[in-house]
Amino acid sequence: MPILIAGRRSRLGAGQWVQRLITLRSDAAGFTLLELTLVLVIMSVVFALVIPRLRDPGRAELEAQSHHLVLTFRLLRSEAVLNGSAYRLNYDLDQQRYWVTPGDASVDLAQFAHDIGALARGTRLDRPVAIVDIVLPTLAGKVEQGQIYTVFYPDGSVDPTVIHLANGRDAYTLWLNPMNGRLNMDTGYREVQYAG
Repeated sequence: MPILIAGRRSRLGAGQWVQRLITLRSDAAGFTLLELTLVLVIMSVVFALVIPRLRDPGRAELEAQSHHLVLTFRLLRSEAVLNGSAYRLNYDLDQQRYWVTPGDASVDLAQFAHDIGALARGTRLDRPVAIVDIVLPTLAGKVEQGQIYTVFYPDGSVDPTVIHLANGRDAYTLWLNPMNGRLNMDTGYREVQYAG
């Protein structure tokens, strides 16, 4: 098949055409800017795909569990306000799990479990992530073992709570901001002081 070169036909075959390109190219010294740019783009894409996979899985799990607890706090506060009923977020530090129960003992537990879903069954923290301690300054102080709970009230208020999560190397401090009722997440183990 003839190849069109700059408006005229060439009688070179495919193998001869490649050989001619190699011969022409061998005269050039160095790389073009386009070639260098292409190599850098390819390397950037490869690094962008590979480096996140090399992250510490324990740290990623700690961060995921911390975010999950923050979202659980937001959900329970919203549910308490919307439904006009209190909720309790229960923690079992010995079993490393937490779950939700109604604040009112007269609530039908089967219906409650259906409405709340997986939160009523509970969430277990997998090693290496663990709840180090929970601080409830107005109720029990610092708790490192056993069970304790945080109450979410229908008026939008929540018991002041500080939760320390760790994985052996890294830690997060989850603490309730009394000004806006939101759970904040800080890196590291931090003591939080509440006024009053």
